[in-house]
Amino acid sequence: MTSIKALLLLLCLQLSPSLFAQTAGVKEAVKPLTLCFGDDISQSVVLSISDLIAKVAVFDSHCADPILDQKPRQYLVFGNHSLAQKAGLVQKAQNLSEESLLIDHREEAAKSYIFALGKARAHERFNLGSHYAAYEVLETLGFRFLHPLEPYVPSELQFKPVTKSSSPHWPIRRWHLHTQHPLELTNLLNGWGETPEDEQGFQSMLSEWDRVLEWCLANKQNEISWYLLRAEAWKDFADSPTRQARLKQLVNRAQDFGLKAGLVAPLAFRQQHAWTMIRHEGDETLQIEKAIDWLAGTDVDFIETEMGFSEFTHPDDRTMLSWMNQATRYAKDVYGIETSVKVHASTGQKATHFVDPETEKSLNFNFLPYYADPDLAVMPHTVQFYGLKDPAPTYGNRDFSEIYRYLHWEAGRRKVLFYPETAYWVSFDIDVPLFLPIYAERRLSDLRLLAFAETAGELGMGTKIGSRINGQVNFSSGWEWGYWLNDVIASRAAWDPLLNKTDAEALDQALQPFSSLFAEQEADVRKLLIDTIQMEKRLLMLGELAGKRPVNPEKRTGQAYLQGFDAWDDIANLLSKGSTQPAKLGLIAMRNPLTPIQSGQPSFEREISPLLIAMNQELLQLANRSTALLRMLPLEKRSLFTEIDDALRITSLRARQVFALYHFVNEDKKGIFSKKKDFYRDLARSSLDEAKIVSARRSTHYRVPLARIAAWKEGPTAYPYGYLWTADTLAYWWRDEAKAHLTKELPKRFLSPCFLNLVDPINVALGQDHASATIPSFDKWTVAGLETFLARILGPSNATEECLNKPASEPLFPLDGLRVSKDE
Repeated sequence: MTSIKALLLLLCLQLSPSLFAQTAGVKEAVKPLTLCFGDDISQSVVLSISDLIAKVAVFDSHCADPILDQKPRQYLVFGNHSLAQKAGLVQKAQNLSEESLLIDHREEAAKSYIFALGKARAHERFNLGSHYAAYEVLETLGFRFLHPLEPYVPSELQFKPVTKSSSPHWPIRRWHLHTQHPLELTNLLNGWGETPEDEQGFQSMLSEWDRVLEWCLANKQNEISWYLLRAEAWKDFADSPTRQARLKQLVNRAQDFGLKAGLVAPLAFRQQHAWTMIRHEGDETLQIEKAIDWLAGTDVDFIETEMGFSEFTHPDDRTMLSWMNQATRYAKDVYGIETSVKVHASTGQKATHFVDPETEKSLNFNFLPYYADPDLAVMPHTVQFYGLKDPAPTYGNRDFSEIYRYLHWEAGRRKVLFYPETAYWVSFDIDVPLFLPIYAERRLSDLRLLAFAETAGELGMGTKIGSRINGQVNFSSGWEWGYWLNDVIASRAAWDPLLNKTDAEALDQALQPFSSLFAEQEADVRKLLIDTIQMEKRLLMLGELAGKRPVNPEKRTGQAYLQGFDAWDDIANLLSKGSTQPAKLGLIAMRNPLTPIQSGQPSFEREISPLLIAMNQELLQLANRSTALLRMLPLEKRSLFTEIDDALRITSLRARQVFALYHFVNEDKKGIFSKKKDFYRDLARSSLDEAKIVSARRSTHYRVPLARIAAWKEGPTAYPYGYLWTADTLAYWWRDEAKAHLTKELPKRFLSPCFLNLVDPINVALGQDHASATIPSFDKWTVAGLETFLARILGPSNATEECLNKPASEPLFPLDGLRVSKDE
């Protein structure tokens, strides 16, 4: 279908270019423009490029012999076309390494040529090197591929001579869309429209998938994966031929762009509606084989899988290893499909039957693949914005040195794909929302760290010392609020980690795909982003004040206070089990007179207050600089930068709200001696109120319908809302305001850790109905057993009920009793 559309489009433009120019409002080029495509360019890419250029200029797709055509003409020659062969460039490209690109130009008489071609991977249908070169040429013409669903189209083409060749540093550059989260394309990628039965809705979103695949090529990725989901409520559809056929459509479209495509299908991992291979005890081998048979029917090129029952729970280690080996061998031997497994950063689990090859103590359960079949690829995973060498007070870690150590073990022994993130979601970043370009800088930094370690011969162990890893898989979880910037920089760094530059120079260059749009203001745009990143490193990541970092970063970094905190974050802290983000000094804990003397608790006056003041002041300055810069930009260039400006502004307001809430509580504790309590209360409320305006304004510019990503509604995921519902409603802000207890009349339920729980935790953790659910992380307790336990430590039964159930309907803000008349 795609190739037919491409041919129809090209025929239409060839037969009636003047009519097309009139209807589309495009400009005639200075010289008549001709597009020429070699047969190594896929028809999907032909259509993509033709469609983009048609938005700007009239072109001819009939590549007449230049000798016969004496008129002035501008040629864009893509791939191994005969014009590239005559110019001697096809053979030159073949001398490069696989997937390398070559761009060149020629001037002959009145004719100008720009060539874009490359070297194909062995045994592939299409030439990815030529695809990469084609999109890089489009960028020299003025296009940009930043937000995956909205390529930037210039007002006119900018022809300039370019001569360049470039090769990928790593052979695998995989993009993972984490569709366990309710993202832009989660429904589509799980075979849904609005519902599983909505075939028309599914088909209508396929053009958005093509945009994402186009973005992958423009940002030099060669593989793409996403998470396959399943739930009891739609289990019949989950394994149906209808769904399999839709998934095959998605996989085939990716392959038509030259990309490899894979699905995440865990072995027994039950978390967040995962499509598990093993669903009951007994016949596990048969279940694994049957699941792989079904997956192979979608034409996938590879399978990603998971260990354990969740990030924190697991079966017997020998059983888990056997399952991994069975899946790896069956997929490889029967279908030629490679399997890779995610290596989590969680802590506290041991594989007691296996030893750490360095310490000879019991093995970290997450590192069990060390003993697996050598054909099983591994994906060592870090979470949130923290780098491999950073303090990382999350998931029970102090840092990710263990993940880095494991990566060293496996380099050279099996295929190794480093697996970081550019957005975490789940109350940490984009859903607050916070603008965190530190993600982009840390991803670039990690890849440079690994590449320099390779160059120095430091990776690998024993006889494998001096080995390299095989590439990167990046975990992407949403694109709005400027998070596309993180994705652009992380993806391109896997192609070129810029090893010939200093850290500062590398970051400066990495920002150019965005900053170069702004001509005279380019340096100012880059400076603003770099200053934001440096501030976030100092304050949010390190908690550094006046050049000094806290000895113990726990509860002493800015991110711990800016991030959202939901009910289960509070409960995890209460149980000291299963925490998935940095801990903080809580607003309720601040009122406890015993808190200051508890071991490890930070001092509010000496440690937390100066940190909150610094974040408030510096983020306000950055937001004001951004708004001033926005006013200097030409009107036609403001759209993308307006998103950055809104994102910085709302992050500044979040810092102001948190600063005010904590200082209000500190003042309120003084009782009649308080002098500024009313000031901080009003400041906290005004911060949230102003943020509502920014959020409402930004939501009108989302690239997909608001109802898809910011509504309260059920879908294929375990979450009853879109990924930006909390950003749209500012739910985490409202929860913090309630926790600060700004008025005396607030309902006591606001003080419960279960207050404003938004999810069914059993559904999220296990994907099962309450009636039959058991909870492996709590020694096989039933839900009733957990309810009894929570009642014992939390008090009233209504609190535990709120913990274990999602709201019956969408919470509306402000919640009843939260904003009362000021009689304080």
